[in-house]
Amino acid sequence: MKTKREESILDIIATFEEMADLILIQLTLLEKYMAGPAKEERDRIRLEITGNEDKVDKFEVLISDKFISSIVLYQPVASDIRKIVAIYRMTINLERIGDLVMNILDSIENIKDSEEYKAMIEVLSVMLLSGISMVEKSLLSFINNDNEYAIWTIKNDEIVDDMNRKLLINSISKAKVSDRTKEMLLSYIDLKNIITNIERIADHATNIAEASIYSIQGTDIRHSGLNSNLAIPDENN
Repeated sequence: MKTKREESILDIIATFEEMADLILIQLTLLEKYMAGPAKEERDRIRLEITGNEDKVDKFEVLISDKFISSIVLYQPVASDIRKIVAIYRMTINLERIGDLVMNILDSIENIKDSEEYKAMIEVLSVMLLSGISMVEKSLLSFINNDNEYAIWTIKNDEIVDDMNRKLLINSISKAKVSDRTKEMLLSYIDLKNIITNIERIADHATNIAEASIYSIQGTDIRHSGLNSNLAIPDENN
């Protein structure tokens, strides 16, 4: 029979996994929205994302309350404290990813009919998919108690940043000066906002991966990065 302390930890983990699943749903919906569906489908997706955002916020509050209750009422052992602290850190990052989804959604709505956005949809979608993959692997690292996915996520953060720079260069190369210059520049402001928010999603995925490594190994790499003290998997396997 499980103790109250053990049940408390398992309850926090289960609630966290529900929140993680919801964030992945939000990212998938954003991907569909970005592709430019018909108005009726676009409105449906936007409504679903907006409704889910309220659930994401509630999950963060719920996990925070359960975290505090577990510490105060059940005095978890060191290994359990490490795990729930990691969950708390990951929860904060998941909630921020949810906010970024809303920011991107609003920016797309502002420029969805512009020629600049239509020209960039394919590249933006590729970049978003990279960010989603990073979030998925960082979460799998924690759920499966496996460092390999976390390390992959951290290493790929630089790749997404590089995609950001190339995306801007590509946008500028396609731009044509015309009577629409002012409108075009306003569109680029929103494009940059979308790009920045996608990059932040990847950054939060990296934070989640770092928290996962802390949970698994007890090694805090937030400021030191990947180093020789970390058990790095053999890339040939």
